[in-house]
Amino acid sequence: MPKIVDRVERRTSIAAAAAEVIAEEGIEAVTMHGIAARAGVTTGAVTHYFADKDEVVLEALLLVDASMQARFESALAQDSPLVDALLAALPHDAVSRRDWSVWRVFSDRASRSASLRSQYRASTSAWLGAAAEALASRRGCPLEDVVLDAEVAVSTVDAIGDAASVDPEAWPVARQRRVLEHVLSVLDTR
Repeated sequence: MPKIVDRVERRTSIAAAAAEVIAEEGIEAVTMHGIAARAGVTTGAVTHYFADKDEVVLEALLLVDASMQARFESALAQDSPLVDALLAALPHDAVSRRDWSVWRVFSDRASRSASLRSQYRASTSAWLGAAAEALASRRGCPLEDVVLDAEVAVSTVDAIGDAASVDPEAWPVARQRRVLEHVLSVLDTR
C-alpha cells in the first residue's frame, strides 16, 4: 500500500528547511538540492511540491511571517502591553532570529520581483493593520486616528529587527525594549 503524504505538511516541512538554510547560509547558497538535504527528502520531492526556488523562498517567507504574527497576536491575546507584543515579534531567540533573517532576504528579493513585492505588500499591510488595531483598542479611539502612529511603530520594529538580526550582541532585548518604549511614549504624547 502506498504511503499517504499530507501535502500541506510536506510543503511546510520543506519551507521550514528552506528557512533554516536561508538564515544560516544566505539566499545565494540555497539550492533545491540543499533544501532537500535539510528537509530529509529527495530533490524530486522538493520539485514535486515547488516549481522553483522563488516559490520555496515565498513559502519560507509565509512560514516565518505567520510565526512572527502568531507571537505578536499571542502576546496581544494575553493582554500584554503593546511593547511586549511588539517585542515578541523581534529577534530574541533562535526561531525569531531565523524569522528575521528570512524576512530580510525576502524584502531584498521583493525589491526586484513584482510577484514577491505583491506578497511583501500584503504582509506589511497585515502587520500595519494589526498594529493599528492594537493601538486603537488600547487608546479607545477610531482606527483612522492611529494609522500614522502604527506606521511609526511598525517602521521602528523593522529597523530594530534588521539591526538585531545583523548584530544581536549590540541589540539585546533590553535595548530593543528601551527603544520601543521610548517611541511608544513619544507617540502617546502627541
